[in-house]
Amino acid sequence: MLSDKEKKFFETKIKNVSSTNQKISILLNEKLRSDLKNIKKIKTNLKYNIKKCDNILYLYNVADDMWFLAGDKSTDYNFYTKRIILSSILSKLYIKILTTKSYNDDLLSQDVNIEISKVGKFNKLKSDLLSLLNNIKNFTNKDRKSKRGY
Repeated sequence: MLSDKEKKFFETKIKNVSSTNQKISILLNEKLRSDLKNIKKIKTNLKYNIKKCDNILYLYNVADDMWFLAGDKSTDYNFYTKRIILSSILSKLYIKILTTKSYNDDLLSQDVNIEISKVGKFNKLKSDLLSLLNNIKNFTNKDRKSKRGY
């Protein structure tokens, strides 16, 4: 979970940004960059949360705070999927930070952009698939209505 100090700092970073995706990208970069400066803090937080079996919940809460700051208003299943996806990105990047000897800001920015890009590609594929299924459904419904019964 983000501290109140972090939330205020992050709010100033995204103040004039209109794109939600851009806000999330900025928030991810800033959070991880802040943690990268103090790797001991990351290790301590993760070890403490692992001992309490709350590591996944910790990452979910950080993701939830980020989506809230970005202005997310979703209420359906997207509410949860957005947070789960962002939690998985956070965990992946934390692991990379902790296991790479010379991890730096440049690598972090690249990795965040790559992960955001992957999510964008997945969402495009999901949208295309749902559109295709909807078109098939509409086509079969029209076909049924046009039959005269003989």
